[in-house]
Amino acid sequence: MRILFANIGWMIHYRGYNPKDQIDGGGSYRNDDKHEVYNFMPIDGICYGYVQPVKWGAINLRRIDRNCDAAEQLNNVLVVWMATHPQNGGTYILGWYKNATVYSKFQASQLKQRKYYEYNITAKAEDCILIPLDQRTFKVPRANVIGKGFLGQSNVWYADSDLLSVKAFQKDVIDYINAFQDVPVTKQVKIDAEARKQVELAAVKFVTEKYKRFGYQVTSREKENIGWDLDAAKEHVSLKLEVKGLAQSQISVRISNNEYKSMMNNKDSYRLCVVTNAIQQPVLTVFIWDSILRAWVSDKDQSLVLSIEERPSYLAEIE
Repeated sequence: MRILFANIGWMIHYRGYNPKDQIDGGGSYRNDDKHEVYNFMPIDGICYGYVQPVKWGAINLRRIDRNCDAAEQLNNVLVVWMATHPQNGGTYILGWYKNATVYSKFQASQLKQRKYYEYNITAKAEDCILIPLDQRTFKVPRANVIGKGFLGQSNVWYADSDLLSVKAFQKDVIDYINAFQDVPVTKQVKIDAEARKQVELAAVKFVTEKYKRFGYQVTSREKENIGWDLDAAKEHVSLKLEVKGLAQSQISVRISNNEYKSMMNNKDSYRLCVVTNAIQQPVLTVFIWDSILRAWVSDKDQSLVLSIEERPSYLAEIE
């Protein structure tokens, strides 16, 4: 398989410059002028990726495919995007482009949506996956730690060493990507009050298992009435997870006054974890605070914004 690893700065959404979702790392450009901030913003069904190679500003296509005759572009490449975590300093996979076209040199852009920034990788938006923030736990080894053949100082890593350890890592990455999936939303399922508790229990179990698979240590706080259900800790990251379980696919949940107060007092670390279709085919949507919109938005899709209406308790629905 043709594969290329591309190292960029760390962001949440990569949908353009946002003073409250600022890129961390990514070279010497100013934060409001770093080209990769648009890497996961679809424009007419296409994502335009930017990575800055160190040497000559060019990508060596023959290192991606030794039999490559093309001088300017190479198709059907799996591009794995990675970045350095701003808190623990490790390098983690943050997403990928499947079936991408990689250009040896930067391409001029006429796209105003991207501030006319040049690019060197493209793919159909449907083939581009950005991993939600808390799920970015697949660590990429560095050459200075594990040895020659792995990611070094360059932002582009070809993983073309014949070392068995490099080949094994490449296979692990491909297996991880092939196993990663977003479960489609199913039809709405009605539920009576008696079954509601089972839905909540199923949702808490699902979220607990999910975050444990992401590498977090999860502790239940459900009986303490502190405004969230679970603590999740991993290295320097501590999260407060409030779990809401639904039997249907439509997101509409009740938030108690205590939960709402906790949400607003712990915006950076609070996660509202909504599990739809909790009994039959659970799907997790995690909402995080967006300081620009001053709203809770999906960590996968910034267009999914919770509209929170104050009642005796709070009703949160997708706008």
